[in-house]
Amino acid sequence: MITHTKIERHDGAGYRPYDLIMAFILSLFALFSFLWPSTQSAPGSEAGFMPRGFLVGLAFALLALIIVVLAPRDYSRCHWLIRFVRAFYPQALFGFLFMEAIKLSALALGGYSHDAFFADMDMAVFGMQPAISFSAALKALPWWNELMFGSYFSYYVILAITPWLPWLRGDEREAEREISFLSAYMLIVFSFYVFFRVQGPKYWVPELAAIGYADFIGGPITTFMRSVLGASVLSGAAFPSSHAAGSLILCFFIAKTQRAILPLYVLLMILISLSAVYIRAHWAVDIIGGLVVALALMPFMGFLHRRLSRVNPAL
Repeated sequence: MITHTKIERHDGAGYRPYDLIMAFILSLFALFSFLWPSTQSAPGSEAGFMPRGFLVGLAFALLALIIVVLAPRDYSRCHWLIRFVRAFYPQALFGFLFMEAIKLSALALGGYSHDAFFADMDMAVFGMQPAISFSAALKALPWWNELMFGSYFSYYVILAITPWLPWLRGDEREAEREISFLSAYMLIVFSFYVFFRVQGPKYWVPELAAIGYADFIGGPITTFMRSVLGASVLSGAAFPSSHAAGSLILCFFIAKTQRAILPLYVLLMILISLSAVYIRAHWAVDIIGGLVVALALMPFMGFLHRRLSRVNPAL
């Protein structure tokens, strides 16, 4: 059980900035789902009495309504587990919104893909295709594949636990600030993915699409990630790289709250960025774009957090 000796948390009722952001993004994606209702993973997979998008849109609209109704209540004296869920519920929605952005990107603006431009950019910048050459040079090394696939997966781990760290120390305000930043980032980038589709080399290059991950030799981590990634459709959200951008944003958080482990986070950011290209999920310029986007959005997310905090004077 988690206990707090010095709790830095909000008193009284009211919306948090991330409540407003999440209600908005859910409403926005509900609208997208109604506009492009034929979202599906494969042709002919539609079933039921209405298109999938209508059902998803209704679900998103209902979730937005639940946030609007329940979020303003006073949870400051509730059990720690209820406060934890109240603070971090956006994290449970990020994955669903990400996958929906991918599905919607195949429909919005005719599903046009910009991969040819990014493939040409890689050639212009690096004189080769790093997404092809990098793995071709090292994919026979099991230990390297374990490191790369493990690094790629580690992004999801640190994305979840990093905002928890200040909360577990009793600083709920900082934890909620970080969740607000991440929610704003997801709103901007996921919406961008819908209208700017980049599939990534794994899907764009025919020989890579044909082989999948069958040519990577490794241990349990490689086997697990080959299975997970092979069963997932992730085409459409390559630029900017959410792995690169998100890991840099998490470095900013750690620099403020846990500077002693910042070197570890910087190392993870580098490995995560390398792995995203190595496993052919991203063009190399996607990584550069992700880092630039993170740097550009940090000041804006801080401004948005401060503006939305005014909705609740207690913040």
